[in-house]
Amino acid sequence: MRMKLYTAATREDAVALMKTDMGTDAVILSERDIDEGYEVRAAVERATSIVAPNFAQKNKPAPSLQISRYRENLREILNWHGAPDGFSEVIAVTGSRLVGASTEPASGFSAALEGVVGFAPITPAISDPIMLVGPPGSGKTSTTAKLIRRARAAKASAVPLVADFDATAGGAQLAAYLQAGIHDMQSFVMPDDLLAATRREIDNKQGVVIDTPSINPCDGEDLERLSDLINLLGVEPVLVISAEGHPLDLEESVRAFARVGVKRCIVTKLDVVRRRGGVLFAIASAKINISHLALTPFIGGGLIPATPNRLARILLEDAPGAESLKGAA
Repeated sequence: MRMKLYTAATREDAVALMKTDMGTDAVILSERDIDEGYEVRAAVERATSIVAPNFAQKNKPAPSLQISRYRENLREILNWHGAPDGFSEVIAVTGSRLVGASTEPASGFSAALEGVVGFAPITPAISDPIMLVGPPGSGKTSTTAKLIRRARAAKASAVPLVADFDATAGGAQLAAYLQAGIHDMQSFVMPDDLLAATRREIDNKQGVVIDTPSINPCDGEDLERLSDLINLLGVEPVLVISAEGHPLDLEESVRAFARVGVKRCIVTKLDVVRRRGGVLFAIASAKINISHLALTPFIGGGLIPATPNRLARILLEDAPGAESLKGAA
């Protein structure tokens, strides 16, 4: 009699491994849950009873093994994207359970992302006023311009307001992006003046996008000032976050903005990074919604509503191993 121990993520996977190795005559002696998954101890009367699998079996693995391979490939792609192991595991396990052993990796990512990340696009007409906030270099001013251009393309009335509290000439930069004169920009150095302008534009039925100075999420005083501004203006803060950076730094940053009331974000600079798992993990960890994805630096385009399928496709653009999932089933 030959005995052997098999360990896998689930009982089905462990039993499938056992049958592949020892044949259908194998008998399970014991089985139990373990920290790593599931353990099966089995025995077979004759070592020679294992028969070489036929051609069909060799090219069509057991369903449980297909799912296991699909799950591992999803996990490897997210790991390549720099996502932390725990997040990669959650997405891979969820995706494989929801779609089985799919031949299309995007379906697994899309199904899993829909369960861990919220999606809430901003309407083209900007029906409710918003204030873009974020750390330095995230692209708030260019995103403001994109939202205004997008509203005007939809034949909606929308105006940008600039909170130039740090006197960095944000109005001039926005004017350049919108190909407008500097005197056409409404720029304010005092919060009360910004409040008055915001109320005036709302009363005039205008869509409003407010561009704000950069906030250091590691600076408590900066965050307090932002919280005060949010409470003063009474408009929705929308985080503009770059896809660049270490996953844990991104997580701390997004969580800091979530604590002062941010519920939605726009992800920028997806065109200049190949590894996008860190920002995705940060957003999911902070439990805020993704509204849009900025795919190019050009003001006239590149800002698209976020959906699970679009995010899945972005994850598969450059990741090695994505093609290996095709034909897995």
